[in-house]
Amino acid sequence: MASVPTHLEKDALPEFLFNEGFQRMSQGKVRNTYTLNEKYLLVVATDRVSIFDFVLGNPVPNKGEVLTALTHFWLTKILPEFRNHLISSAINHKFNAAYDMRASFYPDLSIERCLIVRNMKNDLYPFEMIYRHHIGGSIFKSYQKTGIVSGVKIEANLPKWSKLRKPLFTPSTKEEIGHDINVNAQYFFDEMSKQGKNDEAVTVFKMLSDAYAKAYSYAEEKGILILDTKFEVAGKMIVDEILTPDSSRFVLKDDWEKAMEEGRDPYFYDKQLVRDWGAKVPTNFFDDKGEKIVGINKLDPKNPDHVNFVHNLKIPYEIIKETTRRYLKIFELLTGKTLEEYQRNDMGV
Repeated sequence: MASVPTHLEKDALPEFLFNEGFQRMSQGKVRNTYTLNEKYLLVVATDRVSIFDFVLGNPVPNKGEVLTALTHFWLTKILPEFRNHLISSAINHKFNAAYDMRASFYPDLSIERCLIVRNMKNDLYPFEMIYRHHIGGSIFKSYQKTGIVSGVKIEANLPKWSKLRKPLFTPSTKEEIGHDINVNAQYFFDEMSKQGKNDEAVTVFKMLSDAYAKAYSYAEEKGILILDTKFEVAGKMIVDEILTPDSSRFVLKDDWEKAMEEGRDPYFYDKQLVRDWGAKVPTNFFDDKGEKIVGINKLDPKNPDHVNFVHNLKIPYEIIKETTRRYLKIFELLTGKTLEEYQRNDMGV
């Protein structure tokens, strides 16, 4: 076996793993995925941060660790009855198999960022499975115009972030480059039917509805509201991250109640601060009217010049520090443990 280096890089596995025959299957906006064999993958969560479909140049410390630990928490502690892609440790069933990989082969493997999962790449749904218990986000403008969300007519004139009588399923397409496209629920079922998977789609829809309902109820008992969340599915199995600050909107219930009274946005425990900063950044580009474009959200992620410009931006230190604090805080509120305590006791770090 190749010699083990003295440290593990944060954004990639070290060269020795490639010497062992592992290959990087994909590099996402936040995660790098490595093929272990035909059955299993190693997923490494980095500290990269993306907004408006752009990956920014500087990281947010602890972000990847929070995403890894929170995904492990939900799938093993709160929602274990729902089928998922995690592989348990053979040494200690409450840990992930990344613990075994470190214990047996690679003592410097940063298991606080790593999860070994089933290789479900051939069964991934071409949709983001989004559930919303509150009206807001990317569907709010269309709701204001039509009163319809994902093909469903809902109560008119609801203030932003109002709680809905029941959660809505609002899927979107998954675009390789550029913005995902919101579609209605019927479009999702029609497309799955074309693939001969109508019964499976119905089963998955119900499974995710139940998972979101249970997670929402659990979080509400902790004084937290999960305004909306995004699931990834392969076959009849939950995959990728789940109910993290990157895939969900978390707010404190008390603050949400005040925000509804005051007509403002609640205080989000995710990367909203980075989004707000990015939406105000002056750029080097001009629109069709010859006016300078302000805001990363108005740039095109398919344009290499725009991508290069955004990647070279530096997020202000104060925003990075506060974003890290929010990620750590929501983790502690949801789990009842600090990140370090959870990593030590429940992941074997």
